[in-house]
Amino acid sequence: MPVLATGSKFSTEVVALGTTNKTTVYTVPANFSSHLENLFVSNNHSGNVTLSLFLFHAGDNTEYTLLTTYNISASSYESIFTVDRPLYLHAGDIIKCTAGTADKLVVTTACEEFFDPAR
Repeated sequence: MPVLATGSKFSTEVVALGTTNKTTVYTVPANFSSHLENLFVSNNHSGNVTLSLFLFHAGDNTEYTLLTTYNISASSYESIFTVDRPLYLHAGDIIKCTAGTADKLVVTTACEEFFDPAR
């Protein structure tokens, strides 16, 4: 169980999807649990680009597909997870993405991480 009395730390990661290969955008550090409070995807391109989103769940050593070829409209953005719709993660869990077109999408994750010595 997370040690809430010791507080938390915030983490923001920004990854440009430079290829159409599966790319790691966030990994929960060892001995932490995390609230993924925003996964923000921006498309600064003049055409639509698709995004696929994956979760590697360390607890059962399995990768799950969360979104497949989700359309991100031209010159727009999407928030997949938000403060109102967070994703709760544990040590070793990994968020990965693929873009339908290289060099068009930027993925930003904003997390609150809690020390969790049992993980």
